[in-house]
Amino acid sequence: MTTVEDERARGDRARPGGPGTRITPGPGGRAERPWSRVEPAVWGLGALSLVVALGFLLANAAYNQGRFSPPLDDVYIHLQYARQMGLGEFLRYQAGAPVTTGASSLLYVLVLGAAAALGATGGLLLYAALALAVVCTVATTVLTYHLGRAVASRTVGVVAGLLTALCGPLQWGALSGMEVGLVAALATGTVLAFVREQPTGRFRLTVLLGLLLTLTRPEGLVLTVAVLVGAAVTLVQRRRRGSGHARADVLTAALLTVPLIAALAQRLLYRALTGSAENNGVVAKSWLYQPLDSTVEVIDRVVTGAREAVATYGGLTGVPVVAPGTLLLAALGTVALVLDRPRHRTLAGVLVLGLGGIVLAVATLITTLWHNGRYVTPFLPLVLVLVVLGVRFLARAVPRHGRGVGAALLAVLVLVAVLTLPTWALRSAQQGAGIREASVSVAQWLRGNTPPGSVIAVNDVGATAYFGDRPVVDLVGLTTNGLAEAANEGTGALYEALSRLPADQRPSYFAVFPSFNGVSFGDMSEAGVLGEEPLTTFQTRSPARDVALGGVCQASGGCSETDVWAADWSVLGSGDAPDRPVPGRVVDHVDVGDPVDEEGHGYTVDRALVGLVPMTILRGEDRADGRRVVDSGREIVGGEHFTLRGLTPGVPVTLTARVEAREPLVDRNTQAGVVAVGIDGHPAGEWAFTTDDRAWTQDSFVIPGELITRPELTVSVGPRQPYLQPYPDYRSFSYWASQ
Repeated sequence: MTTVEDERARGDRARPGGPGTRITPGPGGRAERPWSRVEPAVWGLGALSLVVALGFLLANAAYNQGRFSPPLDDVYIHLQYARQMGLGEFLRYQAGAPVTTGASSLLYVLVLGAAAALGATGGLLLYAALALAVVCTVATTVLTYHLGRAVASRTVGVVAGLLTALCGPLQWGALSGMEVGLVAALATGTVLAFVREQPTGRFRLTVLLGLLLTLTRPEGLVLTVAVLVGAAVTLVQRRRRGSGHARADVLTAALLTVPLIAALAQRLLYRALTGSAENNGVVAKSWLYQPLDSTVEVIDRVVTGAREAVATYGGLTGVPVVAPGTLLLAALGTVALVLDRPRHRTLAGVLVLGLGGIVLAVATLITTLWHNGRYVTPFLPLVLVLVVLGVRFLARAVPRHGRGVGAALLAVLVLVAVLTLPTWALRSAQQGAGIREASVSVAQWLRGNTPPGSVIAVNDVGATAYFGDRPVVDLVGLTTNGLAEAANEGTGALYEALSRLPADQRPSYFAVFPSFNGVSFGDMSEAGVLGEEPLTTFQTRSPARDVALGGVCQASGGCSETDVWAADWSVLGSGDAPDRPVPGRVVDHVDVGDPVDEEGHGYTVDRALVGLVPMTILRGEDRADGRRVVDSGREIVGGEHFTLRGLTPGVPVTLTARVEAREPLVDRNTQAGVVAVGIDGHPAGEWAFTTDDRAWTQDSFVIPGELITRPELTVSVGPRQPYLQPYPDYRSFSYWASQ
């Protein structure tokens, strides 16, 4: 392979404006047109990327009866936000609805919103998104070429651009209708701008592109921060060499803070508009917001996600994302940068910090590799540049046959990309079929079979809102504020959160998978909140496909069924009172399974085993008078503690519990329903819950008056013998304190 210096010298001689050349008028004395000076490699790579992109779109349309079908329901979330923006409703998912932050890419929906405002309505908005995707895909390929050339040579640029154009997962993500293409173009452009502006120390274009990247994705902010750190290091190095200018460097340093200020401003805007600075998607999907209650558990989930991401995108698994050995080659490419010129060492640091930070940030999400890894794929072009540099480094390390070794390795990389590209195109088409079978079909059914104005609860909120022409409640919590935390806690918490909605905003229909994230709609039906049977059921008929990267569940068989239920809210409040009369007057009620009420009572589950998450549940029972009683609760293995208020000191308190203490084994007395009671940290006796194989029971425990020394006290219910089995194992629903 040729050396860097040889390639640069050839490039300078060939490139218009390079040393020793000047731009001359064309034939006939006329000046050459700008595009006539574009290198043939750029034209070729751009054309190849365009052909591949159009091939993806045509394959999808051919598989879906001549219409492009997005392979993700989330695409319609962006389109819905954009349509509303075009109507002048900023971040309002539906007309008159509260502002929400369910769009994961603020800049992307702003761009699509501008298209909607300019007249891209109806189906045109989707095609505007696809047109933008094609442009971004071609731009990413060209920018990757220029990045490879800027840090090494034209050959490196051509190969890196070729691999980018043929990168199946990148093309899938960019042409899905999501923000992947925009992120990829901005990420590659930001790093390229940094490389080109590094010798001068004036990072104007770098800051501009970094600002846009920051507003496009949270992972974009991570890369932007890494680039800004590299720019700051460059300024310090210039000052040490005495080559900088104090005033200009101070102005540049101030300019570097602009993307960070923009990121802070975005969070402040969200807080001002919604009351929360956090994006709803992060609350719904991050391990940091899951009810794990153990730092070790959270760290383990994040480390596992990071390991899986590195293995998948490092070519260490059999998943056809990148060529085998990609991680090793990228590492060698990083070493090559470090051993090159000093400023490339800074670039190596930027890429290691940026890409490593992106993997760690994405690993905090439950959805790390969902949707074919769309959070990571925008940054693959940067990895591919390092891979090509690694191949060149390895080839130079082989004494006599380096050129042949390098050519062979590059041929394998290109061959793997070519062979896997059709698979990704077909995957886009198949998954698009799954979405139209599930999300789009359900939306159209709801539009034709429910009364206008009916409120629909969904766990895939995109297509239903975009096509259904009905108000929606997003049970995942992306576009309905406050439901993400409840959904993370399970069925009971979600029921309680929905019950707090105003009556006209409460869903009258549910269009949902049978279960998701610990929420069971079968349990809601058995409790009496939903009908006994779904009104209709949609089964996806397209065959289950490869789900090695998490896939798209409608097309992978993971959630092939969508049920439409009618809701019955007549049961609201039915569980607030005890099933039987209690002595005296009820002075306080702890509604277990309702996170809002639990917080008000300082309620906490004291787990016997870390890792057993006490998810909320929902149950219903019929009373003798024919009324249905519905109550939320929690699965308890260990114990609970909570604070009672409004007590009269010196007067005994009857603590009444609604519990379900079923024996886990038939004809076995494990005493799992016997607990030790503590009052303000002092033992108060043992409490044996009544066991019943069919239903919950109501049991009482009398707290002596001498223990009631103030208007409030903390009650603990837990193991008689801490640390060892048998643990209390029961379902807790409600506690009432009466005097």
